[in-house]
Amino acid sequence: MKLKTATIILFFFMANFLFSLQIGPPMYEQRIDGNGGYREFTIKNSGDETLRYKLTILPTLENHKDMSKWTEVSPKILTIKPGKSGKIKIYSNAPKGAEEGEYGFILSVKMIGLPRLPEETHLIESSAKINFDVHLELFGYVGNLEPKVKLTNLKTRKKDNQIIISGKLENLTLKRGVYCGIDIIGKNGTIYNSDLRVPVNSEKEFNIELDKNIKQSEITGIRIRDLENYKEILKQKI
Repeated sequence: MKLKTATIILFFFMANFLFSLQIGPPMYEQRIDGNGGYREFTIKNSGDETLRYKLTILPTLENHKDMSKWTEVSPKILTIKPGKSGKIKIYSNAPKGAEEGEYGFILSVKMIGLPRLPEETHLIESSAKINFDVHLELFGYVGNLEPKVKLTNLKTRKKDNQIIISGKLENLTLKRGVYCGIDIIGKNGTIYNSDLRVPVNSEKEFNIELDKNIKQSEITGIRIRDLENYKEILKQKI
């Protein structure tokens, strides 16, 4: 019975931590040679307790070239009150002569304990000792690698009075992945937007379900953007 209770408590803390932790944008995608790459991230605490995080840059997975040794995060400790947001900054600078292509690193976001008053409950005190550690793999690149993406199999269908737009994005970019923004365009602007990262030498399918109140006659096209700088890569009528 005690084991079951402990498991339930642990599950509650895990679910609460993962729900509370919101990081955006979910990408780095910066050119890191020359003047280097830089991006700010927002971490939001949606929970009802003050949380403290330790931020660390770790080596990437074995199937990618590593840029962790050229990457820094600031601050390294971040405390966020309930319902509030905090900012972190990541900067990378590859040395001169670094090989052209895509590189990666891991951002570790680890919850660490806050000082507790003696009269606070044992349950709350225990939660601070459970150090959850979320790892996010992020990417940058070296070289003038302009994004090239091909859109194929674009289809529009209707199911239960809901319009569904599907297709496939093929990454033709030399030596790097592309984080694509997918915009469904209407007569009065963007109706819907989504995102999809397509790795090097790969293709990925997308399936977009529009709101049921959107009519086929309102849709005019689709636009693919590079989310590194939000520039348009291609545009096609629907």
